[in-house]
Amino acid sequence: MNIPLSKLVANRTNPRRVKPEREAHKRLVASIRAHGLLEPLVVRPQNGHFRIVAGDRRLAALRVVYKDADVSVPCVVRKVDAHGAEELAVAENFIREPMHPLDEAEAFARMASVDRKGINAIAAEFGVGENYVRQRMKLAGLCEAVKEAYRSGTIDTGTAEAFAAVPVRRQEELWQETGNGPRTAQRIRSLIEDRWIDARFALFDVASLSPEFVSSDLFRDCVLVERGTFMHAQMAALAGERDKLLEDGWGAAVVGWPGDMEGRLRAMTEPAPSFTKAEQAKLDKLEAKQNELEEIGEDDEEPSPDLRAVCREAEAIVKAAKGRYDEATKCRATVFLVLSAEGEVERHYRIPASQPKRPDGQASQVGEPEAPPPPPTANDLSDRQRAATFTHEAIAVRHAVAAKALVRKRLLVLALHDKVRTDALAIRREANGTTIHAEGVETFKSQTFALLRSERNAIDPFKGERSIDEEKAYRKLSKLSEKALDRLIGTLIPDLLTGHGQRATPLLGILAKALDVSVRKHWTPDADWLSGYQKIQLADLIGTLKGPVHGSAALQRKKSELVEQLAALFSQAANAPKGFDDAGLAERVNSWVPVHGPD
Repeated sequence: MNIPLSKLVANRTNPRRVKPEREAHKRLVASIRAHGLLEPLVVRPQNGHFRIVAGDRRLAALRVVYKDADVSVPCVVRKVDAHGAEELAVAENFIREPMHPLDEAEAFARMASVDRKGINAIAAEFGVGENYVRQRMKLAGLCEAVKEAYRSGTIDTGTAEAFAAVPVRRQEELWQETGNGPRTAQRIRSLIEDRWIDARFALFDVASLSPEFVSSDLFRDCVLVERGTFMHAQMAALAGERDKLLEDGWGAAVVGWPGDMEGRLRAMTEPAPSFTKAEQAKLDKLEAKQNELEEIGEDDEEPSPDLRAVCREAEAIVKAAKGRYDEATKCRATVFLVLSAEGEVERHYRIPASQPKRPDGQASQVGEPEAPPPPPTANDLSDRQRAATFTHEAIAVRHAVAAKALVRKRLLVLALHDKVRTDALAIRREANGTTIHAEGVETFKSQTFALLRSERNAIDPFKGERSIDEEKAYRKLSKLSEKALDRLIGTLIPDLLTGHGQRATPLLGILAKALDVSVRKHWTPDADWLSGYQKIQLADLIGTLKGPVHGSAALQRKKSELVEQLAALFSQAANAPKGFDDAGLAERVNSWVPVHGPD
């Protein structure tokens, strides 16, 4: 029969002494809202009302659903006394069995796939959180072997949840791997961690990875990525981090594993932080105060409260400045990006550990302060830059030699004479590093080197030949007149000149000075060459060309921006010097060469 809510009275002797969880109450409210009362209340008549025998939780939920409305609800009336009512209530609660989590999971999954209901709709219908629904549906994705074991009680819920953290393919592998061993949640998670890794330390967008390598462990609220895939993506992200550090002016940035970095980290030292003027002034005062207090309490066994306070204040300033470094420190420091087996990245900042030296060159005594080396300038070239400048010098000298017959004859004698030792002349082409370098770099092909090559090709009887044996070559040369041979010899002699990649070649220096060679007439520093500098060197070059104020301001910019600015400046000065408002600037730019390079 249907009975109005106003006639129903809660059972004062309900056998459920433990108050139901609030979440369970909310789920029951949601179920009644969605489907109505699925199971009638059991009541007994009492003084014109009906007291609940079984269904107190349902009555409380009904009153929430219908609030002040006095609706009638289905009830089963039992004419029993208080003792009989208690027996019925105990029996009703005793036989009630909660739904198995896997059955619930598959029911949610069917609602999502068949009924096309979304997570939010399912959660609202059953009065549970959306994450609860996701967790249950994750269980529905277990492989059949694990499902069967879960239903039969061979594994518990925690173990099933551990299996569910990875795709079905990996679940099946884990099931086989643990065939003869314990299948516990701890054991399964341990095996998972061998091949999968928590993505919480990822420096990359996990969503960019293929779904087959990513899995959500909703029971531990984390995302797992297949280990090899994670490390590959993390390394790629660290390569980007390394480029950013170089852009910011750090001397070097190294990516690697802890075991590979340990020795290098120990061999270097952590740089001192950079203090502001105010911080340094405060530290100086605190140091003076500390010295004064130490003298006063020289005989005391324990430091005084005032001394401890001074030390704490100094330590706080140093701690606040930790990780803050000036450009002079950064340019000679190395940043180590150390990737652990768990995917976490640690940053370590180090500078070379060198023994202090006295002005006389001898090792200093322990405790003497070490003066840091000066920062590099635009005259301190990298090996790649140095090789390029020496190659440009050799090509420029070749160009000048090509116009001086007497000089060419002298060089030919030097090359042919058995008494002469030389490192600036190479008769065999494969030994001529300058020619090989110039032919391999695009900028050389389009400048002086191309001009020299075209002049030679115009009269070269072997042009177009990849190689030629001496007999065939001699027959071709026999067809040339003496004048043509002299011209050919004149174009070949400059090609004998070669430079050393890492040091100046004396003969080239003599020729450059004697022939008044200007390397900058044949070479303009481009972005590729300028990128061999550190940021602080680029700023130094800008200061040299445009003034100290511009150099200081340049330190606030990225390295790539400074390379672009200088490349444009050199190009504009070379191609349109009249476009400069400052004629002196154009002249400085067009005449600048590093003092340790060609001059």
